[in-house]
Amino acid sequence: MGTWVYIRGWLEFSGQRAEVERIIRQGEPEGWAFPEGGWLDAACYARAVRESHAGEVLALIRRIAALPPDADGDCVCGLFLVFHEVEGQQEWQVRDGGVLVGRASPRHDYLWK
Repeated sequence: MGTWVYIRGWLEFSGQRAEVERIIRQGEPEGWAFPEGGWLDAACYARAVRESHAGEVLALIRRIAALPPDADGDCVCGLFLVFHEVEGQQEWQVRDGGVLVGRASPRHDYLWK
């Protein structure tokens, strides 16, 4: 049957929405949403994917994270909590033009129980 990976999180950006949307449309648009209203531009993601597909989601997020900073020098930033049915929970921190992957704090375990 395969192992599931549950991915949920968001990206924040300013002045880069068109480029973020283009990258998502070219990749895997399922699971993405763009909240409207307020002063914050964001893209949210929530989806369970097969283990074999999780790397594609991470690669897409890395492409977006690598976008050049906006006019004020702000890079895309965000946070994703990723729960792997076998390996446990990771945190994908989107900052400084990249994605840092590491173990998530146990304080987030309530999300998966």
